[in-house]
Amino acid sequence: MRKTMCALLLVLSGPVVWAEDEDPTKFVTFSQDFAGNCVSRNSVQLLVANSHPTRTVMVWLDRFHMDVGTGDRSKTEMKPGAEPVPLGCSRTLDGPQEWRIVRAKFLD
Repeated sequence: MRKTMCALLLVLSGPVVWAEDEDPTKFVTFSQDFAGNCVSRNSVQLLVANSHPTRTVMVWLDRFHMDVGTGDRSKTEMKPGAEPVPLGCSRTLDGPQEWRIVRAKFLD
C-alpha cells in the first residue's frame, strides 16, 4: 500500500526539476562599460554579474592576455540583483585581455 501511495504521489506531482540541475554558468553574464581609464586605452571596462533571480553564484575566472593564460585566477561571489563586478579593461597597453569561466557553483 505504501509503495502504491508513493508511486501515485510521484505521478500526480508531475516531473520535478531540482534546483541542483540548473547550470550556474548559464547565469554568469559579462558586460561592458565605458570607464574613463579604459577608454583612454581604446578599450572598455569588462564586468561580470549574476543573472539568476534568487540564487547566489560563486564564479572562478581565468584571465587571458593576448590569448595566453596569465595564471591569474579570481573567485567572486555574486548575489542576485547585485551590481556587476568590474574585472578590468578589455585591452592593456600591450594588447587585448579577457576573462573566461573556469567554474561556477550556487552557494545556496
